[in-house]
Formats: sequence, structure tokens, C-alpha cells
Amino acid sequence: MQQAKLEVQQRNAFGKQNARAIRRAGDVPAIVYGRKQDTVPLKINERIFKQFLRTYGENVIINMEVSEGTSEPVIIKEIQRDPVEKQTLLHADFIRISLDEPVTSSVPIVLVGTPAGVQQGGVVEFPLRTLTLNCLPASMPNEINVDVANMEIGDIVYVQDIDLDDEVEVLDELQRIIVSISQPRVIVEEVEEVEEGEEGEEGAAEEGTTEEEDAEERAEPEVISRRRRNDDAE
Repeated sequence: MQQAKLEVQQRNAFGKQNARAIRRAGDVPAIVYGRKQDTVPLKINERIFKQFLRTYGENVIINMEVSEGTSEPVIIKEIQRDPVEKQTLLHADFIRISLDEPVTSSVPIVLVGTPAGVQQGGVVEFPLRTLTLNCLPASMPNEINVDVANMEIGDIVYVQDIDLDDEVEVLDELQRIIVSISQPRVIVEEVEEVEEGEEGEEGAAEEGTTEEEDAEERAEPEVISRRRRNDDAE
């Protein structure tokens, strides 16, 4: 795991109102805790913090420099983002570490190459996108690359297939699927067919109704004509 420096400032208080005021000022509220020390509230310039994340990512050893001039190694435990505007950082949690003690971290998995099976119409399934690892901070990888270029339809990569250094412990189940190439899904639409006999019966019913209506129409003028003849006779 690579190391990087990040400057932060200590803030005076916790609480939602304090956090909102910090965000309005263009900073990100944060805390640092761990190693049986007090939890300290912090704030970080949002623009600087976003640039830091673009450069180093979240899986990095941070030499955190507080405004008073003190420095200590930490890692990012969690970053909360706005559920709608993902680029908006709401809060950051940092945890203190010792470079001589193992840490547990989630490391992103990166697929490398275009699977051969995709050229055959296959579909990439990528259900596991991070691995949970435990090791010394210096041995923690920034990301795990999985070469998928030679994968064909039906091929599967499991957790147990990932090659890591001996000092790195994988905490995920070894039989979990990381990536697979599956057959393309075909959707079959069922069309209800009407048999000729049923259609003929329906047509006959419609024709019968039409004849009855015609008969009623023909009957009306006959009645009228009879009434006229009676009038004439009178």
C-alpha cells in the first residue's frame, strides 16, 4: 500500500449543525479514532480532498498532518457521499494504524482486458468487486488486477484463484465467484394463437347479431305503413 500526505484541521465540536456549517464553508467534516486514543473531530478542504482521492484512491496509508503540526499514520475507514449527487462528500472516517501491526481493508478488484467470450456473445458477470484482506499496511495492495482476456463462455474466476503474497490473508470465502462469462440470455415471447374454429364461431355470432338488427330495422317501417293504411281507411 502506497503512502501519501494529507493536511487536515481540527474542529471544535461534533454534531449535525457543526457539520452543516463546515460543508457550507467548502470543507468536509471528518473524524479520526482508534488505537485506544480519543476520537478527534476534523475538517478537510473539499477540493483538496477530492484531488487526493483522484490521485491515490481510498486504499492508501495516509500520513495525516493536523494543523498543530502533529502527524500520524491513518487509513480511510469510510467515506459518506450524497445518495443523489455522488460527487458530494458528506463525511469521512479515518482510523489510526501502526505500520507494525496487521490491518483489515477492502481492496478493489479491477478487470483487465476484454474477455474472448464477449466476442462470442457472452455476458460478463462481476458479482464480487472487492476483496477483504488482512496484512501489514505496507503489504496491502492498492488494487487487485484480474486478467480476463482469455476467458470464454462458461469460464469462472473464484477467490481462491487470486494469486497474492503469502503474508496477505484473504477473509472472503474462497469459493465465492469474482467474475464469470455466461451464455447470453434469450427472452422468448409467448403469443396466444386463436384457432380457426373459435374465430369462425365468433364471426358467426357477429353475423347473427347483424341479421337481427336488420330485421328490427325492417320491421319498423312495416308497422308505420300499416298505421298509414288504417288512417286512409278511416
